[in-house]
Amino acid sequence: MTASNTAINSASNTASNAANNMADRAHQAIDRAAERAAPALDKVRTGVHNTVDKVADSAATGVDWAAENTKVIARKGSELSDVACAYVRERPIVAVAGALALGYFVGRLLK
Repeated sequence: MTASNTAINSASNTASNAANNMADRAHQAIDRAAERAAPALDKVRTGVHNTVDKVADSAATGVDWAAENTKVIARKGSELSDVACAYVRERPIVAVAGALALGYFVGRLLK
C-alpha cells in the first residue's frame, strides 16, 4: 500500500503543480491585458469627463439665456398690456366693438 500511496501523492502533487502553473499563467495573462487596457480606459475616462464638462457648460449657458429672455418677455408683455389698457381707456367704444366683432368671427370659425 505504500507504493500506491506514494503514486497517489505523486499524482496529486503533479496535478496541484499543474493547477498552480495554470493559475499563475492566467493571472499573468490578466495582468498583461489590464496593462494594455489601462491607456484605453484613461482615454475613455478623459473623453467622458470632457463631454460631461461641455454638456454642463452648455446647460449653464442655456439656463442663463432662458433667465434673461424670461425677464425680457415679461417686460414686453407688461408693456403691451399697458398699451392695450391705454387704448381701451382712450377709445372704449372702438375697443368693445372690436372685441364683439372678433368674438363673432371666432364663433363662426369654430362652428
